[in-house]
Amino acid sequence: MGTTTSLQGLVALVTGAGRERGIGAATAEHLARAGASVLVSDLVPAGPAGEEAQAGLDATVARVRAAGGHATSVALDVTDATQIEAAVEAAVSAFGRLDVLVNNAGSGIGVAAFAEVTDDQWELSWLVNVMGPMRLSRAALPYLEQQGGSIVNVASTAGIAAQAGYGAYTVTKHAIVGLTRLLAAELGPRGIRVNAVAPGMIHTDLGTAELELIAASSGATVEDTARSVVESIPVRRLGTPDDVAAAIAWLAQPGSYVSGAIVPVTGAMAAGLN
Repeated sequence: MGTTTSLQGLVALVTGAGRERGIGAATAEHLARAGASVLVSDLVPAGPAGEEAQAGLDATVARVRAAGGHATSVALDVTDATQIEAAVEAAVSAFGRLDVLVNNAGSGIGVAAFAEVTDDQWELSWLVNVMGPMRLSRAALPYLEQQGGSIVNVASTAGIAAQAGYGAYTVTKHAIVGLTRLLAAELGPRGIRVNAVAPGMIHTDLGTAELELIAASSGATVEDTARSVVESIPVRRLGTPDDVAAAIAWLAQPGSYVSGAIVPVTGAMAAGLN
């Protein structure tokens, strides 16, 4: 999929791109290999955690440049409308245009029963997983329609099927699927395609943390939990950030007839979901 994708001369903004073993960083690299210039962003809080986050963004920029692409970074809290506007303007200022928006930044609260999820956790999930992509899409719209751009949202299998214990995450990922379909219908006449990927179990830092939470809630070891999960996946392995990134890069290519699609990247886990 990734070998035939061409994004030559395009500019992309990727959120949530500061983790080395994350989907955002892998996506930035894939887009660059296909010819795009990339603005990468992530949350950079104050203090030592911020220094670590900035180092992660710097590493992603270096990774993109090593792939032969052009990249720069910006700190972005996707719950802050002012920072969202500034990030979009930074992409245009750095590279002269904006063609692709990848809404990858997300928030999960782990495995918790519905009654145990607090109002603050519901609100954070909504702000990050829904309001962030909505505001970014709105801010990017004037630039995307200049050349006929595209938006790719990162949803989840939790956005197309419900699973007990993933309350706020499931609800907000269902919402991002709905937003994807709405924007595809509304923005198509303006030359903008909108799609989403729905990753399954992906081998990222967050995926590892999820396995640990599942193991803790079930009383099993992490190793046994991982083995059980892999056995439930028809292709018999966890996905990688590169698997998801290749799908995102393919969806972002100009001239495509694909819009309004929710593409499972799951190794055929829950294959009936589409």
